[in-house]
Amino acid sequence: MRRAVSEKLHVDPRSVEGYNLGEHGNSQFTAWSTVNILGEPMVKLAKDRNIDLEELNHESVVGGHRVFHGNKYTNYGVATAAVRLANTIISDAHTQMVVSNYREEYGTYLSYPAIVGRDGILEQVQLHLTDEELEKLQISANYIKQKYAESRA
Repeated sequence: MRRAVSEKLHVDPRSVEGYNLGEHGNSQFTAWSTVNILGEPMVKLAKDRNIDLEELNHESVVGGHRVFHGNKYTNYGVATAAVRLANTIISDAHTQMVVSNYREEYGTYLSYPAIVGRDGILEQVQLHLTDEELEKLQISANYIKQKYAESRA
């Protein structure tokens, strides 16, 4: 998501803050209400600049597919995330990160922000999502539960 947004707006990816939520794959989505670029809400920037957020979301989802099909693996992205997570745990940093954590309200594990430290997930973050984003999160949760049930059959 950061790459897609930064390329569209011609800014450094580190200037893009926000979250992709749900399952890591086809049902993941960008929660645009959480995305800010240099302090400006992405929803406002998209409206002002006539940017199609669904198209950007699609770019975020297919980005991993593109890397995989180009390289036949995604180990650099996975390794970078693993190192960041390990450093957070080792240093007991109490850092907010998007990690897979059990969400009681959805009855499954989802990619969702949490505070992470030496003891694992210390606190679940509560985002203020739009109704549309909550619906997408429920769809993603249902997809995860369906795939899990299929794997157990």
